[in-house]
Amino acid sequence: MLLRPHNQITYSNILRLFRTTNRVAAVQPTGTGKSFLMLQLIGDNKEKHFLIFSPSSYIFSQIKTHAENNGVSIENCDFITYSRLLMMTAEELAKLSADYIILDEFHRCGAVEWSRGVENLLAAKPAAKVLGTSATPMRYLDSCRNMAEELFGGNYAVNMSLAEAIREKILPLPVYITSMYSFSGEIARLEKRAEASENPYFKKLLLGKIRKAKTMVSDMDCGLDKIFQRHIANKNGKYIVFCANVERLNQAFSKADEWFHLVNRKVEKYKVFSRNSESESQFEAFRDSSDNGAIRLLFCIDMLNEGVHIDGIDGVIMLRATQSANVFYQQLGRALSCSKGAKPVIFDIVNNYETGDAARQYSEIMEIGRQSGDGGEIDIQFELYDYVRDIREILDDLKNSFEQSWEAVYEALSAFLVQYGRFPNYDEEYEGFRLGMWCSNQRVLRNSGSLPQERIEKLDKLGFVWDARDERWNTSYRLVKRYIEKHAGLPKRTDVSEEAGSIYQWISNQKQYFKAGQLSQERAEKLLDLGIDLVAKSDADSWNENYDLLCDFVSRHGRFPVTSDTKECEQIYKLYRWTLRQMQVYNDGDMPEQRAELLEKIGFVWDKDEELWNKRFSVLKAFISDNGRLPKAREKYGSDSIGQWYNKQMKFYRNNSLSAGKRRKLEEIISDNN
Repeated sequence: MLLRPHNQITYSNILRLFRTTNRVAAVQPTGTGKSFLMLQLIGDNKEKHFLIFSPSSYIFSQIKTHAENNGVSIENCDFITYSRLLMMTAEELAKLSADYIILDEFHRCGAVEWSRGVENLLAAKPAAKVLGTSATPMRYLDSCRNMAEELFGGNYAVNMSLAEAIREKILPLPVYITSMYSFSGEIARLEKRAEASENPYFKKLLLGKIRKAKTMVSDMDCGLDKIFQRHIANKNGKYIVFCANVERLNQAFSKADEWFHLVNRKVEKYKVFSRNSESESQFEAFRDSSDNGAIRLLFCIDMLNEGVHIDGIDGVIMLRATQSANVFYQQLGRALSCSKGAKPVIFDIVNNYETGDAARQYSEIMEIGRQSGDGGEIDIQFELYDYVRDIREILDDLKNSFEQSWEAVYEALSAFLVQYGRFPNYDEEYEGFRLGMWCSNQRVLRNSGSLPQERIEKLDKLGFVWDARDERWNTSYRLVKRYIEKHAGLPKRTDVSEEAGSIYQWISNQKQYFKAGQLSQERAEKLLDLGIDLVAKSDADSWNENYDLLCDFVSRHGRFPVTSDTKECEQIYKLYRWTLRQMQVYNDGDMPEQRAELLEKIGFVWDKDEELWNKRFSVLKAFISDNGRLPKAREKYGSDSIGQWYNKQMKFYRNNSLSAGKRRKLEEIISDNN
């Protein structure tokens, strides 16, 4: 398969790094061909087995299409979404063959739930070579965690920014149209912050300014139809429209004819979002639509933000305001492709380019535009209207008002530390301030270079923990320590309280990290000081603990756990999954006789179908006992259609499709009632 020059260099780096390490990250912008790096690795290792993970099946479909078009066999590949990975048991993971693991869009592996599945996978496959691909490895709204550092130890085969890709002409320089059409997203964010304040004077001041801004917006007519008419060159083109939610999508969908009537009176519209049963067919219809004299618009919410590419896209229209630089670049990236020469048009209707880290990074791209413009023209165009200057001043004033409140929150944090001797958790409030969220924001600001040095120094004086991961670990450690002091010991696996179950699981995770050599000496010593034995339990000890927990459940409930019990707590969910695994091991013939006897001693049933049959047979016997006869076809016993069930069993009996034991039970009843 032919790689483009920039990816040939990256691929060589991947191979070189894999000779000395098992984990390599490839970070490069959307549209630069990350999927072809995967396919090259797969094609060059036909005798190896690959596990490929991504957030959605849409991405898999695209990879498979590229493979087919480029003659790459993927018979040696398993495709698994991160959601499915989270639900896989240790036994299921153990059965997977993995010489190579590919984590596509690996920044998503930092999510609270999905990270558990990825951690279990990597622990189960320590010898596999792991390749991660992403355009945006930073989790900006998660304390600026860099997942390339966390998962791959900073082993980059490439670390290319969008600005670098444009500068090297790998990607085209987009025409970027920003309009002050709608301030609603920005005003809503500021209003939310104002409402969160419990300082009456401060809150009244801010909300008054916000009301004034809203009035000005309602009086303003920025004319979206004129903006589209002026800047859409291909009047029969394809455009993706990103919306915030279903309500906003439907609103935009209904207004599209009005917005685009000066561009093209023939408008084809399509909808794609996760709860729409027709999304797949709508997506395919948009993708396959040819130039028929209409402008074609694909309205979507969350399903095309990353990893999905459509050939022939002329631009994107951003109607979704976002503070996430990742989402901003994923949306922008839908219109970029290294195989396309024409300049895409980006309509940033809600001014996302001004938001947080996106503003800083996009300024690099703007500078490229200024340097490369012909005849002094700036290729990135900004459509700003003079009559919105006043509203911009109001919003800037609002932001300054929030900045001035920094000192007040800092004083509240100082008081919190004196009272509790620790830093707040993310969702904690104190004296009307959301201290936990504020602390998280300070980390984000510092990591993005936006927190003034004097504020950094003031927080350092308080012993501020800048690494959110360290703070999360320390918070969990303090909870364990407090539990030990309160209960004079560590929680047991059989403890059913949510607090005990959560702490028990955290300690178990630390033991796994210790076993894998991923727990620092400092943390290990702190845990040992609490009396925690870091040596992970043997398989036998683990089995016995689960068995004791099951015995306790049966003793309290008079039955075995069922699906509905799994909602009670995480511990019961794991116990239920454990019972299912015991059935599987037994039916596979791999269960030791001693364990089988212990389970049978408490009435464990190896075959659920057999158990259900016996329950229905007991109902049949009860009917006969009450009525002195066999049931008729449509008769019921309570809510049980026992006549129908009996007739069905007799049909199986006549066809000789029942087991010998079931035949014998039916024959005894028939003979007794004839």
